[in-house]
Amino acid sequence: MSRKAIAVLVAVFGLAGTPVMPALAASGDIHAVVGEKVNLRAGPSDDAAVRSTIMRGEEVVELRRDGNWMGVRVLRTGEEGWLFSDLVKRQTASTLGGGDTAPAQAGFGRLSPGFDGLVAGISDHLGYRFADKVEQSGNGNLRVVPTQEWLYNTSRDAKMFAALALYQMWKNYNNGRPVTVTLGAQGPTAITITDAAKGPELTVPTLSSAR
Repeated sequence: MSRKAIAVLVAVFGLAGTPVMPALAASGDIHAVVGEKVNLRAGPSDDAAVRSTIMRGEEVVELRRDGNWMGVRVLRTGEEGWLFSDLVKRQTASTLGGGDTAPAQAGFGRLSPGFDGLVAGISDHLGYRFADKVEQSGNGNLRVVPTQEWLYNTSRDAKMFAALALYQMWKNYNNGRPVTVTLGAQGPTAITITDAAKGPELTVPTLSSAR
């Protein structure tokens, strides 16, 4: 990936113009739950609401730390929350930046490891993820549902350029065949780029500024 392409992606995903600060999402280590039933909480506290219960053997990826609490994402479900670090055991050290064998951290690992690694790195700097869901369907369709944090913290222009970056990645994955990329959940606020007879067509709804 060229330096120019990297600079464009950094800008459109919301990193450019933000102050440099330590990464909140950290190592990417994979841990297994060793407790019989472990509460996944909304925050790093015994007083935080319980989102769900994770059973012994469930695998989670570490996102961040707060004292003895670990912010994690459950690999099976994608759900995120906090659990006490003594209740898990590390299984696999992070291989972020280690090539194509690195686990997908941004949801695009099977489509483009390089793109996935770059978006994951940007997410680390921002402290929140870009994609909540990445859904691939037939006929060259790709839908990416962003996180609420990304939607809130990015401008209207950044959202359109992010859709363009996704389109280019998806087009490359499909070896130039006609594709459709949708950025957003189903509804009137989604941005769509569709290959038509005369070239790509952009559908942009009325979007409010994120700031």
